[in-house]
Amino acid sequence: MADVFPTSSAQGVLRTAVEKSQEREQGDGAPVPEHQKGEPQHVTSQCQVSALKRRQTMSKPFTVTVHIDLMQLLLTAISLVSRTWALGLPRAAVFDELHFAKFVSLYMNRVFFFDVHPPLGKLLLALAGSYAGFEGDIKLDRIGSEFPPTVPVEILRLVPAVTGSLVVPLVYQICAELQMSRWAATMAAGFVLLDNALLVQSRFMLMEGMMIFFSCLSVMSFLKFRGLSHRSFSVTWWFWLCLTGISFTCSLSVKYTGAFTGILILYLATKDYWNMLDDLTISDSCLVKHLFVRTLALVVLPVCIYLGIFYIHLSLLTKAGPHDTAMTSAFQASLEGGLAALTKGQPLHVVYGSQITLRHTTNVGSSPCWLHSHAHVYPIRYPDSRGSSHQQQVTCYIFKDVNNWWIVKHPDRNSLVVDEKPVPVRHGDVVQLIHGITSRALNSHDVAAPVTPQNQEVSCYIDYNVSMPAQNLWRVDITNRESPTDIWQTIQSQVRLIHVNTSAAIKITGKQLPEWGFHQLEVTADRLINQRDTIWNVEEHRYTKNQGKQDQTAEVRDAELLPLEPTRLSFWAKFWELQIKMFTSKQDAEMEHKYSSQPLEWPFMARNIAYWMSPDSNAQIHLLGNIVIWSAATVSVMLYLLLGVFYYLRRQRAVYDITEAEWQHFIFVGELLVGGYLLHYLPFLTDDRTLFLHHYLPALVFKILTLAALMDHLLTIESRYVSISSLMIGGMGVLTAGAAYAFLQFLPFSFGNADLSAEDIQSLTWRESWEFLQHSRV
Repeated sequence: MADVFPTSSAQGVLRTAVEKSQEREQGDGAPVPEHQKGEPQHVTSQCQVSALKRRQTMSKPFTVTVHIDLMQLLLTAISLVSRTWALGLPRAAVFDELHFAKFVSLYMNRVFFFDVHPPLGKLLLALAGSYAGFEGDIKLDRIGSEFPPTVPVEILRLVPAVTGSLVVPLVYQICAELQMSRWAATMAAGFVLLDNALLVQSRFMLMEGMMIFFSCLSVMSFLKFRGLSHRSFSVTWWFWLCLTGISFTCSLSVKYTGAFTGILILYLATKDYWNMLDDLTISDSCLVKHLFVRTLALVVLPVCIYLGIFYIHLSLLTKAGPHDTAMTSAFQASLEGGLAALTKGQPLHVVYGSQITLRHTTNVGSSPCWLHSHAHVYPIRYPDSRGSSHQQQVTCYIFKDVNNWWIVKHPDRNSLVVDEKPVPVRHGDVVQLIHGITSRALNSHDVAAPVTPQNQEVSCYIDYNVSMPAQNLWRVDITNRESPTDIWQTIQSQVRLIHVNTSAAIKITGKQLPEWGFHQLEVTADRLINQRDTIWNVEEHRYTKNQGKQDQTAEVRDAELLPLEPTRLSFWAKFWELQIKMFTSKQDAEMEHKYSSQPLEWPFMARNIAYWMSPDSNAQIHLLGNIVIWSAATVSVMLYLLLGVFYYLRRQRAVYDITEAEWQHFIFVGELLVGGYLLHYLPFLTDDRTLFLHHYLPALVFKILTLAALMDHLLTIESRYVSISSLMIGGMGVLTAGAAYAFLQFLPFSFGNADLSAEDIQSLTWRESWEFLQHSRV
C-alpha cells in the first residue's frame, strides 16, 4: 500500500504544483511560466501532478456531494413551464413546421428527401414521432394547415421545447464557470427566459432551439474541461472534453450555422495548448499526450459522429420520392422506385447504335435537365443584331420528353442500329450524336451562342443525312475513368463531349432562352473544358433495333415503363454527393418572402416574422424578440469592445486599472462571448441567401452573456465606489423590470392565445417597421 499514499515530500510538491496551476487558471486560464513572474521555477510534470492528485483522491472514502442552486433550479422550472405549456395549440403548421412535419412523415415512410441542412434535428423529431406511434400520414399545403388527428403534435413539439428550455440553466452555468457573480448569472439566464423570440422558436417543430441547446452545452462543457486542467486525464476531465466535441458536432449537425460554435471552441482549445507549450513544468511527453487526446476528442470523435448521423439518415431513406431530382442519376437509381424503374433491363455499356438520354450532372436550382432538341430553329437575328446559324435549336430541358433521346453513331458507318455483336464506345472514341426524332446531327461551330456570346452555338445540322461524309464529330472524355480504355457506362460514367473541330466542350450555362426558345435552358460549347458545367451522364439507355422510325419513337416512349430494381451505391458515394449538393444548393437563394430581413436590421430588431394567424380571429404568433433585451445587449457588445480598447491603451501608457489576472480574464471572456457573437453574426453580412430573423438567435445568446459579463465586470471593478455600485445595481434593476414588462406585453404574440383588437395591435406596434396581421371586420 506504500505506493498508494504520497509521501510528505510528494504532497508538498503536489500542493506547490496545484497552487501554481490554480494561479495559472486565474484570468484566462492560460499557463504562465513562473520564471516570468520573478518566482523560483519548479519543473514538475503536469502529468505526474495529475496522477498524484488522483491517487490522493482514491485514498479517500467513496462520497457523493450534491450542490443545489435554488435560483438555477427555479429558472429551469419556469423555463420548462413556459416552453411546454399548451404545446398542442395551435394545432396547425406554424411557419417552417410546414416543412419539418413533412420531413418527419418522409422518415416514417423511408422516402428520400433533400434538405440543405444536416439531418440530426429532423432525426430527433422522427424519433419522437416513432415513439408516439406516428405513421407519417401528413399532407399539408400551406402554413396554417390543420394537422390530422393522427399526428402527435405535442410529442413532436416537445423535443425542441425541452432542449430550448434547457438553454436557460446552461446560460446560468456558463456564467458560473466564467466566475461571474450569481446575480450576473441570474440576469443572463433570466434574459434568455424573458426573450419572446427564443420562447417562440422553442415551442414548435423548428431547429434553432435544438441547435442553441447543443451550442450552449458545448461552451459549458469546454469551460468545465478547462477548469479541470489541474486534474488532467481524470475521468471527469475526459468526460467534459468528450462532451465538448460531441455537443458542438450535434450543434452543426442540426444546422450548419452551429459550426461557428465549433470553430470558436477549436480556436480557444488551440490557444490554450499553445500557452501550454510555454510552461516548462509540463514534460514533452505530456504535451504530446495532450495534443493526441485533444485531437482525438475535438476532431476525430466529431468526424465519426457526423458520419454516423448521415449513415443513419441514408440508411433510413431508401425509397424514391419527390426530392430525388436534386440528386444524380446514380443516386436516384440506388433508391427503390423512381429512376430505379429505368435501370433494370438497360444495357450497361453504351455502344454504337445506342439510344440515350444525356442528363447534366449538376442541377439548375433543384431541377435536373436533359440535352434536348426540337424541330424549331434559332432566329435569323437576335435583338442585338447578331446573326445565328438558323439551324435547329439545342437546349437543356427540365422535363423528361421524347425529344431528349439521341442515337450514338459511328462516324464511318451509315447504320443507326446496334450490330449483332455490339461495339462499345470507349474513352477517347469519336462519335456522332443523332437526334432521335428529327434525325439531325448534334453540331457546334464558330458562331456566337444566343445568350452567352463568348461561347459557341450548339445546334443540330439541319441538312444532315447519314450518307454525308463524317462531320459534326464529338470525342468522348470519361472524367471518372479508372483506365485509358474505360467503356462508356450507363449512369455511372461522367463524360465530357468535346467537339473535334473546335476543341470546345458542350455545357449548360444555366441561362434561360427567350420566348423563341420556349424559355428552356441554354446549351453552348466552351473551349474551357475543365469545368463542372461540361459534365454529363447517360441516364436512360436502350439499343436501337432495325425497324422503322415510328416504331423507334414508340420504343423510346415505352422505355420509361420498365420494372423496379434499384442499383447499389456505396455510403461514401452517397455521402459525398449529398455533401456537395447541400453546400452548393441555391435553394434558399431562390426564395422570396415578405418577412425576410437583412442582417443590419437584426441587432435592434427592426423586423418581425409572422408565424401563424388564426383563420377566425386576430390571434397570431410572431417571431419577435424582447426589444429591451436586444437593444441593451447590442450596446453591451459595443461597450465591451470600447472598454477593452480603453484598457489596452492605458496599459500601453503603464497605467494599470485592473490587475494582470483581471486583464487576462477580461480578454478571455471577450474572446469567448464577444468573439462568439461576432462569429455567429458577421458571416451573414456577406451571405446572398434569403435571410430571416431566426438566423440571429444563436448570436443573441452570446450577446446576452456579454451583457451579463459587462455588468459583472463593472460591478467588480467599481465596487469600491459605493455610489457607482448602487447606480449600477439600480440600472440592472430597471433593465430587468423593463425586460419583464416587454415580455409580458408581447406574450399574446408568443402563444397566439388572445383575439387582439385593432387597438391592441396598434398599441403593440412599438416600431413602424414591425408588421402585424389583422382580419378585416365586416
